[in-house]
Amino acid sequence: MKDLEYPLIDYTRDQQELLYLVECYSEQFLTFIHRNIRDFSSHGTDHTLHIISNLNDFIPSWGITLTQDEALLLYMSAWVHDIGCINDREHHHEVSASLLLGKMSLVETLTDRYTTCMKYIILSHRARYPINSVPEEHEGVRLRMICAIFRLMDACEICYMKCPKDVFEVIKKSLRGESRKIWIGHMNILSIKFRNPEIIVSVNELEKCNFIIDGLRTEIDSIAETFRENELPVPVVRHW
Repeated sequence: MKDLEYPLIDYTRDQQELLYLVECYSEQFLTFIHRNIRDFSSHGTDHTLHIISNLNDFIPSWGITLTQDEALLLYMSAWVHDIGCINDREHHHEVSASLLLGKMSLVETLTDRYTTCMKYIILSHRARYPINSVPEEHEGVRLRMICAIFRLMDACEICYMKCPKDVFEVIKKSLRGESRKIWIGHMNILSIKFRNPEIIVSVNELEKCNFIIDGLRTEIDSIAETFRENELPVPVVRHW
């Protein structure tokens, strides 16, 4: 990986090695993840890379100063958070955490401090996991805050790249109901930009993607209290 892909960290040799191990482990699952979610929007490697790109844009835009450990944890969690979809979409956050914790050689390399934090980031990226049940701090890491940031970055991964139009044209006859609606919705979101305190969503046909934007607003509501507790501006979504 190129240094510029992880600009929030110094990218020391130790950081490179940890990221490399997590990337290699996760990519095995991300390559085959759609065997269990065949009609969903993409949750593969591209989803991970878009979350990392969101982090790289959002953190400086919001003026957030992260420690090296906090930034590294966000990057590593981007790789691991969805791998559980390979077995169980409904409870994939729990399966993802189990797959991470069950990989003994990886866990030994990461140390208890990192794995404990990553477990909470992975579990809490789904809104069904109350963010206020996450410990506020863990061994110097502002754990609840970075869990809230990660949930937001995952929720912001909504643009058309998740559902490419050319692919849709090939598979659309097999898509039904909610899956078809989701594909069309994402196809109508052109871009997302972070301009503190606004998240600006550029759309094509709003009526086809408004439900996705409403979902983003719901996710923001779920982390608003944590943002306020950490004196961070609560994002306001604007579309045009």
